[in-house]
Amino acid sequence: MTDILTYGDFAYDPDARTLRGLLLPFGEKCRTSTSGHEVEFSADTIDLPRDPSVVTLNREHNRHDPIGRATALAKTDRGVEATFQLGNTDEADDWLSRQKDTLRKLSAEVVFAADKVRAKLTGSALVTEGAFASAGLFALAETPADEAKETPDEDTPSEEPEAAEAAESEDAMTDIATLPEGVQPAGDSKADTTASGLFASISRVGRGDAAEARRLAGENADFAIAGIQHSGPSSVTIGADTQETGYLGELWSGNAYRRKYVNLFHQRALTNYEVRGWKWVSKPEVAAYAGNLAEVPSNAVDTAPVTATARRIAGGHRIDRRYLDFNDQGVIESYFRLMSESYAKVSDADILAKAVAAAGSATDIDEVDGVNGVYAGIIQGALDLVAEDITPTFAVVDPSVYASVLYELDKEKLAHLSNSFGLTGGTFDGFTVVPGAVGTDNVLVGARQALTVFELPGVPIRVDALAVHNGALDTALYGYLGDITNDARGLSLKHTTPAAG
Repeated sequence: MTDILTYGDFAYDPDARTLRGLLLPFGEKCRTSTSGHEVEFSADTIDLPRDPSVVTLNREHNRHDPIGRATALAKTDRGVEATFQLGNTDEADDWLSRQKDTLRKLSAEVVFAADKVRAKLTGSALVTEGAFASAGLFALAETPADEAKETPDEDTPSEEPEAAEAAESEDAMTDIATLPEGVQPAGDSKADTTASGLFASISRVGRGDAAEARRLAGENADFAIAGIQHSGPSSVTIGADTQETGYLGELWSGNAYRRKYVNLFHQRALTNYEVRGWKWVSKPEVAAYAGNLAEVPSNAVDTAPVTATARRIAGGHRIDRRYLDFNDQGVIESYFRLMSESYAKVSDADILAKAVAAAGSATDIDEVDGVNGVYAGIIQGALDLVAEDITPTFAVVDPSVYASVLYELDKEKLAHLSNSFGLTGGTFDGFTVVPGAVGTDNVLVGARQALTVFELPGVPIRVDALAVHNGALDTALYGYLGDITNDARGLSLKHTTPAAG
């Protein structure tokens, strides 16, 4: 069994050549600082290297006099605790033989960031007095000093002399190296069951002692290792207390909506709340003329005024002003982005509904053998416009029958369709086809000039104001939209029957 050597208030395993200590305490102001200002560290202001071995242990901050290297660095409630492996060198032996009683304080070597607050641990030193009073070596399994010992009741009978002597001897040992919580000695009375003995055993396992490994693994074990659960029925659970959460920000909730119907029609800026225009009711016409001083042909003409009042679209909410005070602009910007998207969707549906209403009642198609009903509806609706000398530019197919368009895409008769035609619409020869709510089994065929859409420039308008009495931010979005049907003959609504099979 390896002997654990004790030097005052710290312990050392001569075989493992291991030291442990509090390298950098948290919440303690330093005595001096080479950076020229008073320093106090916390777990959030010190960065530890991923590989602890880059932190060397030297004497009196002489980087040309290293005697060991860190094997573990950990942030605890008290501060950064470090485990060092002394080198197998003359310098390390010199410290053990001459300076272990004088150089027993630890001092961290750090590099400060530009803010003079955050720092990165780069090295360590054994010194007589460091920058922090509590930094120094301690026993390999030291118990915090404020852990109280149980005081026996005055009425409790005193122990037998032999038992008291044994207890006194055990206390003397645990003052140096106390058994950690959760590690209990097993039945072998000859085994060294102190915490120092445990660390010495682990050290021997690391050097390839198979018998020691079997003993620690449970075969005639001298130490029973207590389990710590992440969660579950046990009271010894640490997951909820220690686990860190990862901030993900806003999660994806679908593609942003892009207007499909407003852009099908002629668009103009809305400059007044009410728009006025006029159109011909009866158009002037010419006819054959006989000449020879006869009167020229003439016909009755008439006009009519056309007016439209803008429609309002708006929405608003009251938001806790903490998003403004703590500059959580991601939340506010996401809010307005979604409100703008909602405006696009509502205004788009509004205009499509106006176009369907202007087209009037749907008329049934004439069925054509071997032709899909949707295509028949598009063609026959387009022919209605052509008969009025109007050039059709688009078709809106109701979702209830739009799928039948896609099912036909692989047939030769649709070879004229461009490759861009797909799930969200397509074009061929300048003619646009998009899905949209125009009534079950219906197809709306139209011309761009049939409808004019008026919209206030710059919409949607973002407005926000402080509600100081409620500690809130009032936010809102406004838009103004209008339309005029220029000529209803430029819109044809057809009712189709999907092709069987």
